Amino acid sequence: MSRYTLLLILAVGLAWQSCSNPAQIDDPEPMLIVQALLQPGADTEVLIMQTLPPQSYYESLVDSVSGAEVEIVVDDQTFALSEDAQRPGIYRIAAATMPVEEGKTYELTAAVDQRQLRARTTVPTRAAVTEVSADTIVYFQSYADLFGDLNHPGEFHWDQSPDAAGYVIIIEAVEINTLPISIEPLTGDLDRLLEQRALLEGQVSEDSLTTLDSQIQDLEAFFITHLSLTRDDGTPIRYLRDRHREEWEEIDAKDWTEGKKWRKRRDTLFDHSFVDFWVPADTLRSDYWWLGVRFEGDYKIHLQSVDQNYFDYFTTRFNGDSGNDADTGPLFHIDGGRGLFGSYSEDSFRVTALLGEEQRSFKITSRK
Repeated sequence: MSRYTLLLILAVGLAWQSCSNPAQIDDPEPMLIVQALLQPGADTEVLIMQTLPPQSYYESLVDSVSGAEVEIVVDDQTFALSEDAQRPGIYRIAAATMPVEEGKTYELTAAVDQRQLRARTTVPTRAAVTEVSADTIVYFQSYADLFGDLNHPGEFHWDQSPDAAGYVIIIEAVEINTLPISIEPLTGDLDRLLEQRALLEGQVSEDSLTTLDSQIQDLEAFFITHLSLTRDDGTPIRYLRDRHREEWEEIDAKDWTEGKKWRKRRDTLFDHSFVDFWVPADTLRSDYWWLGVRFEGDYKIHLQSVDQNYFDYFTTRFNGDSGNDADTGPLFHIDGGRGLFGSYSEDSFRVTALLGEEQRSFKITSRK
């Protein structure tokens, strides 16, 4: 599941709930939901879902739709997408079969039963990064004392895209392993296995517990590989700020089940490994936003020139993220359904963040 899938599901839920009272309606016809972002050079992947009955809204379920007819038209050519046999509701087409190109308009149709969803997007021209202040940046515990008025110790500039609705910037820690939200059933399995072993211990022979021990060890090894502050070569990854390191270490001391501890580690790494934000179309520079730089190591900075659909959804998704009123809801630009069918062109570069060893006291002076 991509980083926007959960936000999309919740945003659709909020929009659905804002005009409905679950206690007063009888399971309305499910509405189709789409999630797809086209990018030049990449295969096209379209996720088709449907809204849940009102009484199921708070169960955090995802109702993927299989057997839909999904087509995209570009340059008077119609391309049929095939459903992924391993992932129901995911419809794909290779870039070699249907290339995504800047400046071209793509029209999507998704139909299932008597329901049909339609949307269109025009792929923006890529904005090229022209200047990067540094490829290595040293971060300290307190910025004001060490950098004067400069709160962000790095910045970059780019050429303007002539047709982008705006820009989305993603700062991603490339050495951090994390897992999708679908990990939660596995953490539940770990708790059940540990509980079962505790009940059987002392009642059966140690040999009889071998299979249980092997299953527990396999799950723990999987979590350790994907949810730890360790690089692939075995070296540790350091937090740049003590308070974040302390939050991570406190997870071990909590009186939680092992499964809950792994879920918390997953949530922490997911939240700390990237940050995304938007800037308007007439802006041609950005700082490395320090909130998105949590770890020492390599970062990939994505500069996405986005179409109107993507920009409108990103800037209105969720009341808490955008300030958009919850009664108004996010902007979807979908005919016959909800969701996001947009596009972007991307430029990117890498920087290395280092932890500054020199620590100075933070000093506040009054002005009169």
